Amino acid sequence: MNITFWKRCESLVKHVNICCPLANVSTGSVLRKRGQDVFRPPHTAPVSYSVKRYFHLQSVCLAHRVKEADDLAVTQTESVKKTEGITEAVNSCIDSEDLGRLFAVVHLAGFQRKVTVNDLVVMESSSFPTVGTRIRLEKVLLVGSKDFTLVGRPILSRSVVNIEATVIEKTLSPMVISFLLVRRKRVRKTKMQKNQQTVLLINSIEVNPIKN
Repeated sequence: MNITFWKRCESLVKHVNICCPLANVSTGSVLRKRGQDVFRPPHTAPVSYSVKRYFHLQSVCLAHRVKEADDLAVTQTESVKKTEGITEAVNSCIDSEDLGRLFAVVHLAGFQRKVTVNDLVVMESSSFPTVGTRIRLEKVLLVGSKDFTLVGRPILSRSVVNIEATVIEKTLSPMVISFLLVRRKRVRKTKMQKNQQTVLLINSIEVNPIKN
């Protein structure tokens, strides 16, 4: 229980005792009325409607919280069981040799690219190592086969997927010509440039069983 709730209860009880001093009388008394003995029950403090409503609302809120906690626990248990079943099915597919042709979505030089084995990827970047270097692509967003697909949040773990590539060429792009003309201002500008490019060859895509 919340400590603040009990402090509020104590303050309400003190308020009732101050307003109704007869609330502490616990014994009854006998009155003489028209020659007959009439028993008068002990005085009880009149509890206001607001106090009753406060305790009623607190009990209702507590009951709803308990119910929500139970429903959440049941939902989590069901989700865990469902996740375990999906993981077992995916692991069984990975252990089998008939995976088909794997594909993956990787993040390279600020762009997302879908690749498979023996694909050539051309990027507008020169930050990669020298030609002939074998590298591992770390930012893998998605990997899949004909039976399943694994999606990262945002990327997959290194222990799940391994994609290796080889730098086969570092060259320049074709000539890019841009021309600017401003009418009646005698402004004519021609700009020619070549961008640095890197070509990668995807060597292999490997998927390992998922660990719970």
